[in-house]
Amino acid sequence: MEQLQLLWQFQELEQKIFRQEQELQNLASVSEYQHKKQELAVFQKELKQKEEKLNTEKKELRRKELELQTVSTSLREMDKKLYSGEIRNVKELESLEKKVQSSKKEKSELEDEILYLMENLENDGREISQLKKQEEVKDEGLQQLKLKARGDIKKIQGELQLLNQQRDELMQNIDKQLLKKYRELSKRLQGGRCVSLVKEGFCGICNVSLPSSFRARLLTPGQQVFCENCGSLLVRGD
Repeated sequence: MEQLQLLWQFQELEQKIFRQEQELQNLASVSEYQHKKQELAVFQKELKQKEEKLNTEKKELRRKELELQTVSTSLREMDKKLYSGEIRNVKELESLEKKVQSSKKEKSELEDEILYLMENLENDGREISQLKKQEEVKDEGLQQLKLKARGDIKKIQGELQLLNQQRDELMQNIDKQLLKKYRELSKRLQGGRCVSLVKEGFCGICNVSLPSSFRARLLTPGQQVFCENCGSLLVRGD
């Protein structure tokens, strides 16, 4: 096979490698995994905030219960003292009665607050339990996506490895000066295809009909012919 035809095959392999590398960087499964991972992170952050709120409410409930216990104990002692007959001074009795009424009011308010906190704890606990189940489902789905993404990456990496091996083997059979020319042309065309396979008298890159004189020159071994329209190096394909 002619050197120019080998060079064209080399170019097509490089184009395949480039497309595979682009695909590897933009895998749909990887993008989906990363998106779902971010979603789960946000979900878990909100869940953690709810759990912290629940723990705060539990501490507040415990504090209120201890406060109620203290008030109840104090109220019992004052009731006992009030009705024991120990206090005979009217002013002292009136003062104690006021304290009893104040303590009863405080006790009632504490009981209402405790009831409210208990209801909130029950509702919040139920919500967190449901959210934890959702978290398990989301995490399971994420792990499946992770496996799929890894499989897709491994598949393309395997294909890339094979293509790179083929390119390296092919490069050994191409004249170094011709490869240098190819690199220069490729750089000038900003990494695009610069070797065109001519079929039926048309440039394979820009699809322009070539003059008959160009087609005749393509038959001359070792001659380099360039398309006047796109500047690519022409290779006989027929």
